[in-house]
Amino acid sequence: MREDEAQADGIDTALLEELATLTPAERMKRHDAALQLVLALRKAGTKHYGFDPRAVAAPERGEG
Repeated sequence: MREDEAQADGIDTALLEELATLTPAERMKRHDAALQLVLALRKAGTKHYGFDPRAVAAPERGEG
């Protein structure tokens, strides 16, 4: 896909270019930070609802 086509599709090519400048270690650090955020949000959701809402219905089993 050409850059102009990507931009027309709403892809932030500047962000992609910035991310391409990161070292593998920097990318891993960002990934770990994002993962920790997801885990904290899941824990907060479970605390708020009193259960893990993802465990109630599983679309792959035809539930929900």
